[in-house]
Amino acid sequence: MNSNQDRPGVRVLRERLAGAARIEAYPLDVEDACRQYTEAGYEVSAPLREFLETYGELTVTWPFRAGETYLKVAVEDALDVPDRNVRIYGKRLGQPVLPLGIAFSTEEAVLMAENGDILFGGDAGMQRVANGFETAIVALVGDHWDKAFF
Repeated sequence: MNSNQDRPGVRVLRERLAGAARIEAYPLDVEDACRQYTEAGYEVSAPLREFLETYGELTVTWPFRAGETYLKVAVEDALDVPDRNVRIYGKRLGQPVLPLGIAFSTEEAVLMAENGDILFGGDAGMQRVANGFETAIVALVGDHWDKAFF
């Protein structure tokens, strides 16, 4: 079981986004999470395992327009993304992607590409946020990312 105190990546995010975002991290049994991904038909690669150990079961909430918005990394939400959609996103991108969770009230799929890019996938298409999860979260909260769809 991975507790909040064991996760330096969460601590770094909290420090980088102090005053700009609220970060809630929840315990995660990484072995169980990996088993769930495997049962859903995904390959549990070293980068996915590392991601789960560092950021699994994490919600980031920040001010947006007149309210708030969020990004939620959670195994259950990730595996609710239809695998057909995940395959289509990977084909469109030209490399495999894995679902990590959801974002925004529209519940866009949060995806991690094989090269480490963090993307959103949804009805309107795909958007690249940044390479690396920490960089992507900082860009999202700061509203400094290319929102173009492809």
